[in-house]
Amino acid sequence: MHENLARPWDEFDAYLFDIDGTLIHCTDAVHYFAFCDVLSSTAGHALNLDGVTAHGNTDIGILRDAFAHAGVAEDIWRPQLPQLLERMCGFVDEKRDELCTTVLPQVKEVLLHLRERGAKLGVATGNLERIGKRKLQTAGLIQMFDFGGWSDSFESREDVFRAALNRAHSLTSPEAAILVIGDTPADVKAAKRNQLPIMAVATGIYSFEELSGCDPNVCVRSFQDLLPVV
Repeated sequence: MHENLARPWDEFDAYLFDIDGTLIHCTDAVHYFAFCDVLSSTAGHALNLDGVTAHGNTDIGILRDAFAHAGVAEDIWRPQLPQLLERMCGFVDEKRDELCTTVLPQVKEVLLHLRERGAKLGVATGNLERIGKRKLQTAGLIQMFDFGGWSDSFESREDVFRAALNRAHSLTSPEAAILVIGDTPADVKAAKRNQLPIMAVATGIYSFEELSGCDPNVCVRSFQDLLPVV
């Protein structure tokens, strides 16, 4: 464990968790095909996410980058954005029975441990709210969280984190100590831009070495490093 925190990891007042790659893995393609549906219907021909960085991005950011990659002008899709987001959420709602999530090792134990210590738990994610909540419901984790920072109104992860931070302060105090936990370099960057300490967990597509190189305050290989299996 690479660590540089001002206090023990489990003594913060509130926590902001990423979802995909941090708490769960989705082994279905429902969210992916929701993007493809919206992209294709808007462009008038088949489009997908080839060549687009999804990990660490926001849902709006993914749409923006996919349209740009395909040469679809912003003035074509941007005015339709509210309808596009609604269509994406509706697609996932219709396919909710096909969602398949795996909770990552020791996630439930860590969340329960922090709740027992009185911390407020939130998510700070690139997912749209309805989609992120569907994933957490499918994983059986939704009841663990007190609040969320979602990407419905934001293209940048930095702005998502700022909104989640403000919500965390409203539920605790202006002086509350808050820790971000995520699995991508984008999480590290967004946390630092909000002057927040960040724990990077190498359970997504980025290795421990790659995440350590981003200089998070803490880097672990998995939550098992925090609460070893007894």
